[in-house]
Amino acid sequence: MHIAKRLVAGVGAGAVLLLLAACASPRDEGGPDPGLRGQWELQSATDTGGTIPLANQLITLTIAGDNSTAGRSTCSDYTAHVYGNVTTLWVTATLPAVQNCGTQIQQAIEYRYISDLNQVRTSTLTDGTMHLLAPGIDLQFHRALTVPLSLVVGKTWNLATVAPDSYYATANPIPDPETGASIRFSADGTLTGRTTCNIFTGRYLQNAGEIVVKNLTQRNTGCSGAGAPAAQTHLLLVLNSGFTFLSGTSDLKISSPRAELSLGFVD
Repeated sequence: MHIAKRLVAGVGAGAVLLLLAACASPRDEGGPDPGLRGQWELQSATDTGGTIPLANQLITLTIAGDNSTAGRSTCSDYTAHVYGNVTTLWVTATLPAVQNCGTQIQQAIEYRYISDLNQVRTSTLTDGTMHLLAPGIDLQFHRALTVPLSLVVGKTWNLATVAPDSYYATANPIPDPETGASIRFSADGTLTGRTTCNIFTGRYLQNAGEIVVKNLTQRNTGCSGAGAPAAQTHLLLVLNSGFTFLSGTSDLKISSPRAELSLGFVD
């Protein structure tokens, strides 16, 4: 499988944020309203352009303290500040200087979502559903579920299959056999693994329905560049992009819409 990734130069934050010169920023009263805090996953979104076509893409928002609110979008991790209370809300969200978007549609969704988020002026909270609202804008989030990792940790998982997880897919693709890599999740939050070329280690955590790997380091054990096997390329793309998982007692599937890949493992 050939996976093409394009580096898309990001525009400055000013180009994606709607500047509201006529409005004054509300007073910061110590961070987000406690009722808004938590890990949220975007379920649907509409704005003046109509429905944002999220398809299989994952967009999240973790509202914490005033200086630690952040989220994950179709291409990038972004930072945000949430001011005010449920009925009077002000959000400022900022993308990194450069976004690594695999496709043009992922880039378009990301810019549109961030622009909408920066226009939010009120919200509603009902039974685990949060609507962030502005005239013509409705961003509907559900509280993200934390899936137990009990079937995942403490085992060495060997790569068995790879399949595309395309935005445009209309049916589940048939996975292709692929071997040459393994991973292991430890209960202390450490991720280790190896391919025929690399040994790697990092830290993992669950955030808003995804597993996110941080501080991933690699040590080459024999090949590099174009000589590296496809298994290594695919695995590192998924680990670096964040992923969801489905697990059984002897099988594990990890999927990353951001990387547009799903990998199957066996114990």
